[in-house]
Amino acid sequence: MNNFLMIDNNRIASAKQVYGVACHFANIHAKSPSERYGLTKVFYASMNKFYGDQDAHMTHGEVTDFFNHQVVPAQFLELVRKPKAVKKTKAKAKPKAQTVQLAEIALDVNKPKAKAKKSTPVNSVAKKMDDRITTLETKVSEVDTKLDAILAILSK
Repeated sequence: MNNFLMIDNNRIASAKQVYGVACHFANIHAKSPSERYGLTKVFYASMNKFYGDQDAHMTHGEVTDFFNHQVVPAQFLELVRKPKAVKKTKAKAKPKAQTVQLAEIALDVNKPKAKAKKSTPVNSVAKKMDDRITTLETKVSEVDTKLDAILAILSK
């Protein structure tokens, strides 16, 4: 524990220290162990968001202060909100004619379809390669004809 007190208060807190503060706040705020487990993750995320929004980091001095708190600071409680219960309402059935009309509108059955254009994209690199291949083929065919002429002369 003596080493813990000798650490500089301006030093950035480690992830374990931030998680320890989150556990401390969850212990203060939770009523059951399962709630404490979930709140630990929520407080950890809310503290990371709080410091991330400020482009800052929790320091070692803040960690020691937070461990001495017996109440969760308001800055973190604002970020932790319990979801309100939402009343579930039954969906009313729509008349069948309206649903068919809505389906036709959704599918655009009544609109004439435009013809799809068949256009090949012009790729300059592929075109250059094709041009190079055709020039090479013509050169090879010229060399073949010259070679045939030479063989004809030699075979006489």
